[in-house]
Amino acid sequence: MNLELRQYKIYGQVLDIGGGVNPSYLDFLQTDENRQIRNLDSKNTAIDLEKDKLPAENESIDCVLMFNILEHIYNYNFLAREVFRVIKKSGLVLGFVPFLVNYHPDPRDYFRYTGEALQKIFNQAGFTEIKVNEVGGGPLAVNYNNIVFAFPRIIRLAIFPFYYLADFILLKLKPEVRKRYPLGYMFTAQK
Repeated sequence: MNLELRQYKIYGQVLDIGGGVNPSYLDFLQTDENRQIRNLDSKNTAIDLEKDKLPAENESIDCVLMFNILEHIYNYNFLAREVFRVIKKSGLVLGFVPFLVNYHPDPRDYFRYTGEALQKIFNQAGFTEIKVNEVGGGPLAVNYNNIVFAFPRIIRLAIFPFYYLADFILLKLKPEVRKRYPLGYMFTAQK
């Protein structure tokens, strides 16, 4: 995800939903000097993202960041409509959701979204310009990412080259396989 973020720029009034304090992904985004980031996380505010209005006026936000948050929101349609309400015309929504990853409650973990689901969610919320891209390698990279934490660091380092070399070769032979095994989806949406 972080490597993909290098191609995106945030600007103006930015609302970061669910990122916590000083999220590392901000280091990878291009920014302008005038941007002002407001963090909104249920851990450090009393807001319930599934039912409370976002604390922003209609069409007052230039960019909304939604990294690794949607899978933790059961009422995701409400949140998508709220994001639509607060974002300016031609403002940018930028986010990421995991797909082929392990269960990670924070405090809950409800869903894994496909690219088609993200298109539909943001379209139903009112967005018209929606782009979704797969992030990750092929099936062996996915397998490595899902088992790596079960092993001590020395074993992780030893098996890493095998997995990624085998995945690289597989993707050279069958590049279409990449679409079937995403680690997640990067998405953008605009009004």
